[in-house]
Amino acid sequence: MTKWAVGIVITVLILAGAIYAIYEEYDYDFEDAEKSYETVRKWDLPTELQEVSGMEWAGNEEIACIQDEDGIIFIYDLKSSKIIKRYKFGGPGDYEAITRLDDNYWVAESNGRLVRVEDINGQEENSEDIQLKFEYRNNIEGAAASGSGDLWISVKDRNLDNQGDYKGIYSFDPVTGVLDMEPVLKVNYDDPEFDVFNTSNPRKLIRPSDICFHPTTRDLYILDAEFQKILVVNRDTGKIKRIHLLDPSEFPQPEGICFSPSGRLFVSNEGNLGTPSIIEIKLL
Repeated sequence: MTKWAVGIVITVLILAGAIYAIYEEYDYDFEDAEKSYETVRKWDLPTELQEVSGMEWAGNEEIACIQDEDGIIFIYDLKSSKIIKRYKFGGPGDYEAITRLDDNYWVAESNGRLVRVEDINGQEENSEDIQLKFEYRNNIEGAAASGSGDLWISVKDRNLDNQGDYKGIYSFDPVTGVLDMEPVLKVNYDDPEFDVFNTSNPRKLIRPSDICFHPTTRDLYILDAEFQKILVVNRDTGKIKRIHLLDPSEFPQPEGICFSPSGRLFVSNEGNLGTPSIIEIKLL
């Protein structure tokens, strides 16, 4: 067996062990769980997007993607299954989320730095940096335009107050440049919808890898990459309306989520545990 083949086998075994270890934390029979989504189509991404970490609908069957190492916005065309544009907005970083408000793209780095890109068709690196009052320990991985003029930002790890029996989502106003230090929304760990998992470990309940809003209902959709699932949350109350479990063999590392204006739902996978991809799904 070649070194390459040995490496593949080792990777598969590590992935299997990781999935087993995660599932072992829960008293829940995932194999017997009813699948609550249908796979519509899958696009395998090129190696440039191996670390794809966020995406946003760009119109015309195109999706704007970022990857968490290079300061580049990639426009991926779903019809041709190709990258059709690259816009360099900055240097290397740990970029985790992308969203669009009005005509501006906003990219979030894990340490809380926001980059505003005014025109991806204009001069490259013509962007504005804003450092919010987050740190690496908060671990920003999700951002979404709320439809009310502000950006909602999710922490994967610690809340700003480093306390609480909830996972906080925070609001940033681009006009005033003010980050609200109190969460605009709280997902409580004691929400009854979490009872099905039979665990009190907050880390196993919710660690957002990205967020987006449904274009019609305006519910907040929270993607979790560590234990693969999508939470549908009432944006006014923070109550979980439904939890959709994702098949880890199909979604080994789901890091990005977005809707089209018509309600088509897309989830992206990083390629560390397989081939990077965008998958369109229909929730049931």
